[in-house]
Amino acid sequence: MLIRPVSRPDLDSVSALTPTRDVAEVRLQAAERGAEDMLVAVVDGVVGAVSVRWQHGCDTPNPWLYGLAVLAPARRHGIGRALVAAAEAACTARGVHTISLDVDTDNLGAIAFYRKLGYESVRPHEHRWRSFDPRTGAVTGEGTASTWIMRADLGRRAVTSSRRP
Repeated sequence: MLIRPVSRPDLDSVSALTPTRDVAEVRLQAAERGAEDMLVAVVDGVVGAVSVRWQHGCDTPNPWLYGLAVLAPARRHGIGRALVAAAEAACTARGVHTISLDVDTDNLGAIAFYRKLGYESVRPHEHRWRSFDPRTGAVTGEGTASTWIMRADLGRRAVTSSRRP
């Protein structure tokens, strides 16, 4: 498995990991502008993706991990875990020691997954989302979702792992 930054030729593959092609396009454009890092996992093609938004996340001032997705046939092989680890490494490379995410309150599997990776639930959150037309930037949809803000202290992990024999 290879984890690397997304590139324009990945658009069709990444579209299979997002709700719509427009969502994939908007995320790719944000990565091209440097507003976020979008990483893909490749195993005979793109099988997973995750993004880190550097500003304007749900738990300011922390970067926001979002959009983690792995194709169904590739799940339970460590791809999601590897994508999160790569996103966390991008944070520590920038000197960031705390990362946040939000997860739907009823997505118990995802909550358990993130807890296993060291994320802690810190507070409920009413996530406000918007969809944009990637060509015009016009808002095409918006709404809210009940979520939990979860946070990981990457600095504490680095200290803990450096003390292990």
